[in-house]
Amino acid sequence: MGYTRGTKWNDALIEKGITDVMNKAKLKTFPTHKQMYEMTGSMALTNAVSKHGGTRYWAEKLGIEIKPSESKFGEEFEFKTMEYIKHMGYLCKKTPVRYPYDILVENNIKVDVKCSNLYQGKSGEYYTFNLEKSMPTCDIFVCFCLTDGLPRIYIIPSIVLSGITQLSIGKNTSKYDKYIDQWVYFRKYDEFYQKVMEGAKQCV
Repeated sequence: MGYTRGTKWNDALIEKGITDVMNKAKLKTFPTHKQMYEMTGSMALTNAVSKHGGTRYWAEKLGIEIKPSESKFGEEFEFKTMEYIKHMGYLCKKTPVRYPYDILVENNIKVDVKCSNLYQGKSGEYYTFNLEKSMPTCDIFVCFCLTDGLPRIYIIPSIVLSGITQLSIGKNTSKYDKYIDQWVYFRKYDEFYQKVMEGAKQCV
């Protein structure tokens, strides 16, 4: 079982790929991206899943549960993000599971939270984040690179990642390093939305 970049993916082929991985790895829950890579020998299937709806979409479509620990793992960092945001003086709330983003700040700023352990690939060590959609539905991505010490946190405006479904950040250096701890983007987005609201009121 192997897939190449030239594979023309459709729903039937993606479903077969997921099923094959589950059978080969003897899984009862939806396979992780790491498991798909290990079973197929490439990122082709994981990329296809990301570009055609994402993990949650396919898990629901095929009636497969996502491993509880995976959901709790991600949820832990959503709450950590909320703590950071609240310390900035902003109100925020966690959205329901099926929402296209994880956190809503001040009823206007949409936030998606991602986390990744260090991954060993053919080209070296890096962190990889599944962004699910090539056209973001959030304003800001908060990405946690998990290390032995404190995590590196990247605050990246979604417009920077438009067209990208898989974000990779190198272990030691990355072009995205300028976004480390840039929580200031929350203030910039809040100021922008405040001006939009003021303008809207003047038009009424």
